[in-house]
Amino acid sequence: LATRDKVFLLVNRILNDKMSLPGYVYRHLIRKHIVRSAVGEEIVDFTTTPNDSEDREVVQTRGNNSRSSRHDAHGIIKHVTAALLEVRPGLASSPSMTEMSATAVEMLVFGEIYNEVFDEIAQLTKEQDNNLSVKMEKLFANSDNFDNRSNSCCDSAADRMVSQQAIAALSSLPEAHTSTDKLSRCVEFLECVSAHFTIMYKENDRGGGSNDINQCIDADTLLKMVCQHIIAARVKNLHAEVLFMEEFSRDEQLLRGKEGYALITLQASLHYLDSLNELQNDLHPDE
Repeated sequence: LATRDKVFLLVNRILNDKMSLPGYVYRHLIRKHIVRSAVGEEIVDFTTTPNDSEDREVVQTRGNNSRSSRHDAHGIIKHVTAALLEVRPGLASSPSMTEMSATAVEMLVFGEIYNEVFDEIAQLTKEQDNNLSVKMEKLFANSDNFDNRSNSCCDSAADRMVSQQAIAALSSLPEAHTSTDKLSRCVEFLECVSAHFTIMYKENDRGGGSNDINQCIDADTLLKMVCQHIIAARVKNLHAEVLFMEEFSRDEQLLRGKEGYALITLQASLHYLDSLNELQNDLHPDE
């Protein structure tokens, strides 16, 4: 087994040990979060039909500013990791070992509370995700080739312009339930986009085509390519996915290079798409 897998198995055994301090902290905090979430849902259900405008404003403010699940997640990960490293100092023997231990705790914690945390984030980004979805629908509806291709852009014309491996990597984001896993899939997505279009440029040179785009992809060209793949993949709640990574990624992860660059590229691409009143035709995946 790889060291990372061994660390995960060890952390998993410790946190599931009812006699260990980290296991007690883990179970206690998860249980407290479940109780708080249940109470919060009951309160919201009770006030879904307020009798006056003041109550309506209170409900709306509570919904927009709620960070309870995210606060709980940060707190649980922090205190469980601290208890774990106190009991097993060997897991903090090096920065890489500490990172692997923290990642293992994150995986176990989000295995319990991911849905509540992500749903809270998705509510914040709901309008952005809906607006982007509407723009993409208009782009495809206005395309001359729309009636001759599938919604997932998998026909031959689109296949030539977008990387199916990149689309698969981006589309797998909802399956990942930790920032570490999501970031690794973003890195894979960006690497697939870069590799796919580098191959296309080389084929263009061999075919004697016009070389108006350099083989080395610059930042502006990469941004356009990422936007095309975002449109082709149509990942549900992509703004929420990116915000989740921004919220829970550790500095050590973002400073390693690839992970931080991948996240920034996705953020910049979404910001550009959000800034447009309507998507331009050159962003169509088969353009």
